[in-house]
Amino acid sequence: MKTVLFVCTGNVCRSPMAEGIFRHAVNDRGSYRVVSAGLGAIDGQPPSYHAVQAVRELGIDISGQRSRMLTPDLIEEADYIFGMTHSHIDTVMMMYPHASEKTFLLREFDETLDLFEKDISDPIGGSYDIYVNCRDQIEQGIASILKFLEQGESTAAAGERATVAIGADHGGYELKEALKSHLTKKGISVADLGAKSQESSDYPDFAHAVAHSVAVRKAEYGVLICTTGVGMSMTANKVPGVRRPGRRRTYRGHGSPPQ
Repeated sequence: MKTVLFVCTGNVCRSPMAEGIFRHAVNDRGSYRVVSAGLGAIDGQPPSYHAVQAVRELGIDISGQRSRMLTPDLIEEADYIFGMTHSHIDTVMMMYPHASEKTFLLREFDETLDLFEKDISDPIGGSYDIYVNCRDQIEQGIASILKFLEQGESTAAAGERATVAIGADHGGYELKEALKSHLTKKGISVADLGAKSQESSDYPDFAHAVAHSVAVRKAEYGVLICTTGVGMSMTANKVPGVRRPGRRRTYRGHGSPPQ
């Protein structure tokens, strides 16, 4: 069973709604434990009245949920952590850097949104309409993360997981081949996603494939080798599930690969 943790500030508006909506969405699956917490929460507070009413319109009752402070134990128990804003994500990763690889923005996987649109603002003190809008944003975000989670589960079930996904532009082909050989000799599973030669090629295709492979848990790590150290990184950062501080490592140049 996977534990999914939703995080906001006070754990009385956004994350309780997310907890209730997600639990309702996976109710027939039986494979998820769903909890929520706040970075500045006071334990034992009920969800706000408007939050309760907003999700009740969806046939979901969160009135029995109570707030809790985010703790190290909750972080350790969680398989996935979803924050409402970039600020929440930054704070979680600053406090618990070891959890960075399982920490995401709730609407991170909604490719219809620009980066600046992905935060879900705190509705506290706002009108009921503001809460309804917040609820709708959360519901849309949950629909997108369910697709992400399903992709990861399908990949794991198929047994196709590699340790490292590797890609390069044509200028980095030789280094990629040397690094792939080095890793393989060390007994590390490598998925080579291109380029396949030194002929000019569309490097964004390879960068996207590597980043997506990591995002859906098909590979544990992704390595991108780029002539400039810029182009492939920019492409990878546009892939849902990848653009987060501390997750990109760039090796510049065409000397020997790191040992």
